[in-house]
Amino acid sequence: MKEKVVPKEVVISKGALVAQASRSVMSKTDKILVFSGQVALTIISWAMTWEKSAVYALTPTITSMFQANNISGVLTTVLSILQTALQPMYSKLSDMTGRAEAYTISIVFFIVSFIIMACAQNYNTLIGGQVIYAFGFSGTLVLGPILIGDMTDIVNRSMFLALYNFPTIINLFAASAAAQKILDNGQWRWGYGHVTIVMFVTSAPLIIGLWRIQKKVKETDLLKETTSIPETKRTFADKTLWLFNEIDLIGSILLAAGLFLILLPLILANNWGGWGSSTTIGTLCAGGGTWILFVVWEWKFAPKPIVPVSNWKSKNPVWGVLVVSLIAIINNMMDFQYFLTYLQVTRRLTSQNATYLERGFNVTYVCLPLVIGYIMKRTRRWRPYVWIGAAFSVLGPGLMIPARNSHSHDAFIVISQVIFGAATAFINYPILVGIQASIPHSDIAIVIALYEVGTSVAASIGTTIAGSVWNSVLPGLFKKYVPGNYEYTKIVQSISYALTLPEDQHYGVVLAYDDAMRLLGTIAVCVGALSFLASIPLKGFLLVNANVHESEEDLGTKTLDEEAMDEEIVISHVFEMPNKKTQIL
Repeated sequence: MKEKVVPKEVVISKGALVAQASRSVMSKTDKILVFSGQVALTIISWAMTWEKSAVYALTPTITSMFQANNISGVLTTVLSILQTALQPMYSKLSDMTGRAEAYTISIVFFIVSFIIMACAQNYNTLIGGQVIYAFGFSGTLVLGPILIGDMTDIVNRSMFLALYNFPTIINLFAASAAAQKILDNGQWRWGYGHVTIVMFVTSAPLIIGLWRIQKKVKETDLLKETTSIPETKRTFADKTLWLFNEIDLIGSILLAAGLFLILLPLILANNWGGWGSSTTIGTLCAGGGTWILFVVWEWKFAPKPIVPVSNWKSKNPVWGVLVVSLIAIINNMMDFQYFLTYLQVTRRLTSQNATYLERGFNVTYVCLPLVIGYIMKRTRRWRPYVWIGAAFSVLGPGLMIPARNSHSHDAFIVISQVIFGAATAFINYPILVGIQASIPHSDIAIVIALYEVGTSVAASIGTTIAGSVWNSVLPGLFKKYVPGNYEYTKIVQSISYALTLPEDQHYGVVLAYDDAMRLLGTIAVCVGALSFLASIPLKGFLLVNANVHESEEDLGTKTLDEEAMDEEIVISHVFEMPNKKTQIL
């Protein structure tokens, strides 16, 4: 039985329509501009990964300076939750107003946040800067793939996504080396300050290009041919209500509140008096109630749900995002939180060398997708690669258990990181292309937002698990392994203090950290097994670029299921302008 995903009459938001129209009005000069835009996106990707790599290497030392290393997991969780709520807002904003407006807003927030962090005199100010950073990073993160979706066809999209992330390879080692030099010179503020200059210079060409193309589209008659609701008849209250409905403000608030109330107690339970305290229990119950309200609101009442899953006949976006999210849980739990601290304390490594040891994951994740993208282009298949990645997602964390032992060889750590990097590469890129191919092109921004929201929620869960283990399990492990009198708070707050402990106490700290990492590895293997099971229901099909002159019926006969399944998905990512019946929101 053939199922067609693309409806006969599509309701397209103004920003999405402008993005599609830009493909219809391109001259030779404009095509060069689009290519320049893809180059500019790659440059911005380099700038973002430079910032991530440099700040990632700086963070343990800076939080230690502010005596806050042990609670850094709380901040990471809070920021992940905030980004989760902001990403669908940016996605909808880009559809409502235009890609240029949304991208400009996000870059402004990005730059301002690093100015604040560079001027921070205490940890509270640093937190304030990081909150502003979440507003900027969320937009740049979700809008990059959306712009690539606007600029490329479905068959080549995986390669372009891989190229978009490829500049990361430059920064994996250069950024950490630069960060180490900054720390050695005692100029940590420049670690934040130089990012403002880098982001401004690299983003300017893309933003100028986006505004130019958008202005050209609006000067044509393409948008005038469509019908839209007259703005002049709306009062300020009507416009405000319309905006709240479009971005689903209530749903976003419930989503963020539910995550805060459920995840924060997992990290702060010990500080609140334990799991049996009224504060912990009350917060968890409130979180559960908020999630129930969120589901009911999105299902029954939301005029524009954050993710309109019920409008899509294919369930690939749901299963695909679930698989990617489970992988993100492992990644954030094992690498992004306390791994550098673990390496520096247990192996007495510098921040730079610890970062190098961890980079096996990143190198594989950046380089391998270029090969995967080329193979996908040749075979036009995507699902088999997801299954390969799902198998690696069990093997990689399984090897991390013996590798993350203070007595293991450094090469063992690198090998386990490489295998899990391969798992992430085989899963993330094919799934991102597959779920985009399963829905109408007008919903690309929405499905990418779903993808990013899923990974952000997963990041929150992963960092929460890591923070919970670190803050709940370590005190007992210290009592078990560390002899004599010691100051637990100072040890976990400051890497430098932990390294100055007497040899017998330092060895006890190492054993405690080993046990904590072993527990995290065991959890990661279980999550990896779940990701493999979640990949099984994905429906495969050949990636087909629809011809603008072909009818919908012709497209239905061209799209073939790779496994002769009984479900057939029509991929009609055609950049045709809608007829006059199409409504702009």
